Amino acid sequence: MRQRISLCAGLLAAVLLCGCGESKEAKEARLSGIERMAEGDYGGAIASFEEALEASDGIVDRFELDILKYRGEAEYLARDYAAAAYTYGTLEQVEGERAEYRYYKAAAEAMAGNFETAQTDYEAAAGLSKVSDQSAQAAASAALTALSEAARQAGETEKALEYCRTAIDGGMAGPGILNQMGLGLAQAGNLDEAVSYFEQGLLQAEGEAAAVLTRNLAAVYEQKLDFAKALELLREYRASWGSVPEVDREIAFLESR
Repeated sequence: MRQRISLCAGLLAAVLLCGCGESKEAKEARLSGIERMAEGDYGGAIASFEEALEASDGIVDRFELDILKYRGEAEYLARDYAAAAYTYGTLEQVEGERAEYRYYKAAAEAMAGNFETAQTDYEAAAGLSKVSDQSAQAAASAALTALSEAARQAGETEKALEYCRTAIDGGMAGPGILNQMGLGLAQAGNLDEAVSYFEQGLLQAEGEAAAVLTRNLAAVYEQKLDFAKALELLREYRASWGSVPEVDREIAFLESR
């Protein structure tokens, strides 16, 4: 867990939004962190954000808060979920209760294996957010996706599907939720429904999200014993996202059927 930012008790109580200038080093480190995130170097991004915080003027204002937000996102993407939960908790300590931060903390706690804490955080965030708050809605979607993943991994399939339905009914039917819905349905043995949700997700998804959905869809077709369709999808995966050992092995297996 990364806790290197120094926040004195007074600053935890209130944010000082002053106009003090930040050092060139702090600004450059922040920019470097953003660039590294865009490149997928999340560990490097975290290091840059830490450097920016250390080089800042020591007053927690918009600049420091912006860095903390980026750091929390980078920690989550790096799968350092305990660190991400800490960062989002720190943001809420500094700025006061905000649904966006509590939802993201819930997502991180869920992925860290702290399911009860995640559920409590999610419920608290739901009591703070408004339907019209787009940033809170995006964070709620992340929390519900993570909670669904955690429940499914624990074998609580119906609970996982319940989280997905909550998201979908709330207008948050993005690729992550649709992927979790498909996984939950496949786990429950509802393969045709699972295919439908994976296909819906692929209509929206790009990049890694589309890659994950394609592999999951292929896996369901293989469960359905439609080996030709599964092979077609995995070949599409390899053509779009490159060779992966597990995918190559599965293609070889399906070609032998």
